[in-house]
Amino acid sequence: MPHSSGGGSHSGGSHSGGSHSSYSSHSSGGGSSRSSRRTSSQPFPGAKRYVYYRDHKPYLIYSNYDIRKPDRSNLATIIVIGGMFGSFSLLGLILAFTAFSFPKRIEYSEYKKKDPEIIIEDNLGIFEDEDRLEDSMEEFYDVTGIVPAVITVSNSDWNEDYKSLEAYAYDVYVNRFPDEVHWLIVYSEDIKDNGFNDWYWEGMQGDRTDPVLTESRANKFNESLQTRLLQRDKYSVDEAIAATFDQYTPTMMGMIVDTGNLFAGLFMFMMMGGFAAMVVFTNKPRKVPDEYKNAIPCNLNAVYQESCNFCGGVYIIGIHTECPHCGGAIPPHHYVKDPQGNIIQIM
Repeated sequence: MPHSSGGGSHSGGSHSGGSHSSYSSHSSGGGSSRSSRRTSSQPFPGAKRYVYYRDHKPYLIYSNYDIRKPDRSNLATIIVIGGMFGSFSLLGLILAFTAFSFPKRIEYSEYKKKDPEIIIEDNLGIFEDEDRLEDSMEEFYDVTGIVPAVITVSNSDWNEDYKSLEAYAYDVYVNRFPDEVHWLIVYSEDIKDNGFNDWYWEGMQGDRTDPVLTESRANKFNESLQTRLLQRDKYSVDEAIAATFDQYTPTMMGMIVDTGNLFAGLFMFMMMGGFAAMVVFTNKPRKVPDEYKNAIPCNLNAVYQESCNFCGGVYIIGIHTECPHCGGAIPPHHYVKDPQGNIIQIM
């Protein structure tokens, strides 16, 4: 069905048309957690004890995971969420690129087999040079394939039976142009007793004209035509319409930029791309602290320490055969162990 391409009036100005169709750091006093992974300097349920060495001293740490391995527990989350956001950002970029297009000339023969009829119907007898107007309208048709029609009427032809000139123009369109490739411009006026020219105009376009006569292009046309119609000392009505056709016909088949799609696509790309980067970089596995890399499980119930005879470094008795600091041989010790193999006394 046709829809308004916009219009204007002497006292109301112009108007637009209708719608187209982590790892926790170690500490001596407490613990910290990342998700369900936890380390602490104090025992807690489910934790295993590890010993690591720093500055020639042993440190005990309790953890519910192997502190010697990097945290990859959230790798699947990173892949899923990062992939989801990445896909949306890609869709946004594609949407932005689709905002640029070139219209295709409308082929009238696809809708009507006979030649198009360009209509100029001056019922008011106000046109001064219909030939010039016809030339401008024919040029517009040759370039775009849209068939223009211009009709003038009196305000009394519509203001008693229709709520607006738009409603009247719609009625005229559906009764005269069933092909949906016409662009009808209806101009109406009435000279008041005080000499004021109470004029109105309305455009009505078929749905098949939308790919070429976009809303933004129709709005620009409306603004220019409205300006010229206000300049009666310079333009007659037909001259104003012809000059506006001449102004916009050369650019009608140029590149169309759908600013809505462009900004929506770029916004989606930036937002989703930013979220994807944030998810990946804030959740990526962190490196194992150097002192944790050589940590040793320490399952002893009681922990006994002794200094190395070679370097003086302190080590835990019962889990080393060589000094963890200098590699020197550790002298044998005699232990008393419990049934589970834990040292309970050093002899």
